[in-house]
Order: sequence, then C-alpha cells, then structure tokens
Amino acid sequence: MSDARPHDPLFDFVLYLITSARVSLDERAIYGSFRLIEGASRLIEAAEEIPGLKVDDFLREKRDSIDQNKARMMLEKDAYRRWLTDLAAGLASESVKRSMGES
Repeated sequence: MSDARPHDPLFDFVLYLITSARVSLDERAIYGSFRLIEGASRLIEAAEEIPGLKVDDFLREKRDSIDQNKARMMLEKDAYRRWLTDLAAGLASESVKRSMGES
C-alpha cells in the first residue's frame, strides 16, 4: 500500500524556487534569468490547479510565450533579451490597466 500524497502544485513550486536558488550560486548569471522565467511559467501552471485561483487568458498567453521562448537564452541571447524586455513591458502595461480597472 502506498503512502504517496496527492500532487501538490504549491509544494512543487516552492521546491523549484528553493532548489533554483541553491543551484544559481554555482552557475552563470544568465541561468538565473532562465530559472526566474521558468518559475513564472510554473506559477501560472500551479495556479490553474489550486482551487480558488483564477488564471486569465492574459497570463495563459504569457505562459505560452515563456514556454516557446525560454530556451532561446542558450543560443540566441540577444533575441532572448529582446523578447524578455518586450515581455516585461507588456506585463507592466497590463499592470497599469489592471490597477486602473481597465482589464
């Protein structure tokens, strides 16, 4: 008989963040950026599994963009930087809209 617990998305996310923090001490700085962006994707995914949290289409689109572009940091660093800059700008713009009740 198994004593396995059910899947816990919050625990999995915290585990990812903690282990990423540790490994980031020993790797090149750009991998920290990758781990943060991967963490954002995982947080959105976890939120979809936690009752009471709502993930809207905007965040789903951002998760899809992250998942499609995150690996660019390995071979296309300039393109990765531009994409990440645009992603941050889009989120900042959305933040302003949401704080003004437009979204």
